[in-house]
Amino acid sequence: RPQAMEDRGYYRTFCASCPFKVMMNILKERNMKIICDAGCSVMGMNPPYELGVASYGMGASIAVAARSTKVALIGDYALLHSGLNALIDVYAKRLPLLCIVMKNNCAAMTGRQYTYDPVPYLSWAEPVLCLAGDVKKLKTEIVVTDRPRTLVVIGTCPEGSSHETVTY
Repeated sequence: RPQAMEDRGYYRTFCASCPFKVMMNILKERNMKIICDAGCSVMGMNPPYELGVASYGMGASIAVAARSTKVALIGDYALLHSGLNALIDVYAKRLPLLCIVMKNNCAAMTGRQYTYDPVPYLSWAEPVLCLAGDVKKLKTEIVVTDRPRTLVVIGTCPEGSSHETVTY
């Protein structure tokens, strides 16, 4: 029988050992309002962060943030699935946007299916690469400027980790 929401509950926050929590804490310290995408980035809407203003669907955070908060949080899978078109448009129009890509090489919320590395597809955007645990570099790079910028934050989901799950 297929898994149902009644069986699995719903996810409330990042995994306890999530490498991206360092980045989220910096965003929280700065009270930066973000548009969250589908996937783990949507956890930015929940406690303890509560930074997400909206989440519309896979790949939508970039276009929405470009005309609102100026900060988009998107995973590598969602970026490649449907976010690249919006990012191309943002760069073509030179809109001020900080696009933060959470690169973990998997679709973590749906079973950790492998996803391709988005960096080769972003060379035209000259993305800044940063390890998820590099606090100093993250603090330097997590800023909105007067032009589009892409920050790829690289982390690895720890084996055996899982989101906090709340049952119905």
